[in-house]
Amino acid sequence: FFSHFVAMVNIRRPKLKAIAASVVGSCVIACYLFDVPRPLPPSSFVGRSSRTQFSRRGLLSSARLKHNNDRDRRGRGDDGDDDREDGVFSWAERRVRPLSARPDPLNETALFWHIPKSGGTTAKSIYRCLGEAVDVEARPGQISHSESIGLVPLGHVDVIFSPYPVYAIEHLFDPSHMARVLALFRHPIERLISLFYYLQTANWEASYRPEWKDMNVLEWAESHNADINTMLKRLAGKGHDATEEDLLRATNTIRRHFVVGLVTEMEESFRRFNAVIGVDETKPKHEACMQKYFGGEGTKENSNAHPKVRNSTSTTFVPSFSSR
Repeated sequence: FFSHFVAMVNIRRPKLKAIAASVVGSCVIACYLFDVPRPLPPSSFVGRSSRTQFSRRGLLSSARLKHNNDRDRRGRGDDGDDDREDGVFSWAERRVRPLSARPDPLNETALFWHIPKSGGTTAKSIYRCLGEAVDVEARPGQISHSESIGLVPLGHVDVIFSPYPVYAIEHLFDPSHMARVLALFRHPIERLISLFYYLQTANWEASYRPEWKDMNVLEWAESHNADINTMLKRLAGKGHDATEEDLLRATNTIRRHFVVGLVTEMEESFRRFNAVIGVDETKPKHEACMQKYFGGEGTKENSNAHPKVRNSTSTTFVPSFSSR
């Protein structure tokens, strides 16, 4: 822009040339003072299909997170020279192994985030079968007790299951004993539909809801479903409404610090988990366990048959099984 601006000024008009030079000089000085990035060459802007295409939403999100991080640092009274990761929850940064760190099973304890109706009960059974020392359903009271006896520093457990990952991480792990976090994810609509049918019959659960038998899933979703952004709130450590910034931080935290599995790819997910926590699947016992759960029909724990709702103009129900 600057070069074009100067080129448009006729050499025989020295006053205009002087004005143009002054404008250009002022802009250059401003760029240095305010740290304005240099413009990219035209070759940097490529077609929409290219992997290097700029994302306006991504740039705005990054700028927003940078602004909020700077604001957080000012609020803490520090100078911003720490090594915090931009866009990551502080509990993950200080207490959870990043995916970039090589797995060290002998010196790491795995924390499995048990998301309801997402294969967690089956996961517990698999690791019991594999002979891993499992601490299950770590809730706040149990977590506090485990903290008091030094469960993680003493190395008395291989895998901890908890539906409260942040509370467990903040109370059981520290920078000297960092967690290796595993999680199985399921499509949120499928998970909630499964939860709706499950709680109609699960009279052993504190959240048992027999009255839901008399309503259809659409009525329940519109008027009775209280599971609104619950998993996001768990990661953000909030009991109230989550924000867009919480969503961005949660996404970055999972991407950088969680070993992710999918309910739709259970076998591959557990082979990935096993590789990270050091389970040797070639041992006869381990091989038999994997065959039990993934060979042929396989075994699912705490699964309940329920109608499957398809996304279509007409509602179609077909028999299906879901895992908790």
